[in-house]
Amino acid sequence: MPTVEARYWEKLEGGKVKCTLCPRNCVIPEGGRGFCLVRRNAGGKLVTTVYGEITSANYDPVEKKPLYHFYPGAVIFSIGTNGCNLDCKSCQNWEISRQDTPHLRQVLPPNALPELASRYGSIGVAYTYNDPIIWFEFVKDAAEKVKEAGLKNVLVTNGNISIEALRELLPLIDAFNVDLKGMDREYYLKFSSFPNPNVWQVCEEIKKAGKHLELTKLIVPGFDNFTPEYFERFGRWIAENLGKDTPIHYSRFFPAYKLLNTPPTPVEVIDLAYDVTREFLWYVYVGNVIEPERESTYCPQCGALLVKRAGYSVEVLFTPDGRCPECGRPVDFVF
Repeated sequence: MPTVEARYWEKLEGGKVKCTLCPRNCVIPEGGRGFCLVRRNAGGKLVTTVYGEITSANYDPVEKKPLYHFYPGAVIFSIGTNGCNLDCKSCQNWEISRQDTPHLRQVLPPNALPELASRYGSIGVAYTYNDPIIWFEFVKDAAEKVKEAGLKNVLVTNGNISIEALRELLPLIDAFNVDLKGMDREYYLKFSSFPNPNVWQVCEEIKKAGKHLELTKLIVPGFDNFTPEYFERFGRWIAENLGKDTPIHYSRFFPAYKLLNTPPTPVEVIDLAYDVTREFLWYVYVGNVIEPERESTYCPQCGALLVKRAGYSVEVLFTPDGRCPECGRPVDFVF
């Protein structure tokens, strides 16, 4: 694809540019690139080096994003490229997020997406695998084409993006899964090498816009505290700022990337997080463990089983018009 000028940047003295797409605000010298690897200063102008180029593509269960309350049981065409504005020590996809691999990339222009996104019963496109924030220009153009075709757009992201850029994307995106690393700046600096997170404000903006939002929290030994008070902080903040109907997925850590010598998270810690957070939120789930009863969805009013899950096996039990089969309460699903 031809080089495309980036959005959200400022020209500085001495040929430098400042990227303002995310709170990292990289200042990039002539010929240099930002922390994300894919936004480069070319002759005093910021350009994106991955517009219309993908490293990864697959037809995934929507539950893999994970999204449990958005078209349960559906398939979604999922794509990613190189680059990320974080450097999480346990990154599962570091080969593409923290390395530039042009030899792996293939061209996929925005107008090719609707046809691919409608195959095999797919409901649309998920921008995922690396972080789609740094792919902003392509994601916006592609999402417009997908939306015009009557399909859905999903963003799986760490959620650290300028509010101005977020508001430009919001009309195009139907559902978000935001990976909430922690609840303070110190956690992001220690775990993700990110100095100025604004993910909490971003989540609030998403909810205010009426978009579907689910959260993921990876629990990592040595970084997260294994106490009830620690997980209570997540539950309280989500309930008070995003609503009790906002699902959170607690995921078990396994050794990866820079934490190959760190042991997996004890299952009892995942269960503790689930039990504590359920006191504040209606919908809490566990991941990377085999506990179908804690992957399933229950009616917050009467406790009836609404969606039965075991891995990516999904059985929808609420009524076709979206009500609990026992008490008739409207379900909190997009379907």
